[in-house]
Amino acid sequence: MNINNLFNFFAPKNDDFFPMLNETVALATVASGYLIQLFDKENETDKAELISLIKAIEVQGDKVTGKIFKKLERTFITPFDREDIQKITEEIENVIDHLNYCAHKFLLYSPEDLPECTKNIAVIINSEVIELEESVKNLKNLKKNAMPIKSRCKAIKKLEQEADQEYQTAIISIINSGRNAVEIIKLKEIIQELEETANSVYSTSKVMKLLLVKYS
Repeated sequence: MNINNLFNFFAPKNDDFFPMLNETVALATVASGYLIQLFDKENETDKAELISLIKAIEVQGDKVTGKIFKKLERTFITPFDREDIQKITEEIENVIDHLNYCAHKFLLYSPEDLPECTKNIAVIINSEVIELEESVKNLKNLKKNAMPIKSRCKAIKKLEQEADQEYQTAIISIINSGRNAVEIIKLKEIIQELEETANSVYSTSKVMKLLLVKYS
């Protein structure tokens, strides 16, 4: 063990990053729950209110991300390499951004009606984010929790595949639905953003798996 590694081994590490990471991924979970309500045709909650709530979460997520990056600048010894903390933070922020994009596109395009697939994909996204949140909670004791994290990441991959299948079926369905061309384009944009959101959660889980390889 060289002198730098020896120093890092014995030096106290700042664990403040874990609560902040937990906070930002918890925001994603709340936002994904609102997204289900937004795409639920039977939901009576005001759609504009839900869109505003998701936007507020996106703003709060940016604030937490900023806090993490400032902490990285001021902290000498971190629990993981700085670039790893930065990467997982950016990936979670990206998930929240995509959730907000979904809500924004719903507002922008204002489709006449929503096919069931939109809610189906929103439910899948919510399930993915819940798995991701539990994975992030286990980061503090990475070696001890390697197997639970792997299991959560595997579940996210399966859910992302379900979202892909739902997306493919949905696109075919709306094209053959008899809707006019404008409505088809609107729905395609919304459904595509939902699918990209599911992909962004999966992308975050892959970063988690890389952390396992590197540190466990």
